[in-house]
Amino acid sequence: MKVALGGTFDPLHEGHKKLIDVAVRLAGDVSNLKIGVTSDKMARRRFRTVMPYNLRVENLRRYFIKKYGVEPVVEMIDDPFGRTLEEDFDYLVVSPETEKTARKINEERKKRKMCEIKIVVVDWVMADDGKPISSTRIKAGEIDRYGRVVGGRSE
Repeated sequence: MKVALGGTFDPLHEGHKKLIDVAVRLAGDVSNLKIGVTSDKMARRRFRTVMPYNLRVENLRRYFIKKYGVEPVVEMIDDPFGRTLEEDFDYLVVSPETEKTARKINEERKKRKMCEIKIVVVDWVMADDGKPISSTRIKAGEIDRYGRVVGGRSE
């Protein structure tokens, strides 16, 4: 199965790892998984500061080698659609936060007379405070990348 997954991955956190695990399982073989990593320009539209693209890709690469023993297939993306309007994929793995974009991808594919991609929504990984782990919360200093509340406070 050919699977697509996209994101900024800054920092790579437990929620991302869950998305990756589901995508790898669906792909059956890591070579069937294409990961779109947002360019610095695209990432900075959402986050004021972001690690450089090469560092984000290197962190992904290290995670893959450690967990799966292989390098991932990574491609830079400059828009939310990535390669999904040019290539056929069986699955698109997304979080609840990016499900709306996945639906837009299928709407655009339909307009182009392309087959829809099956959308697999992977639920959030919750932090210790019961709220989703997210890059935004990590960057705000609320939690660490494992979902532990910073400063030991919990609401």
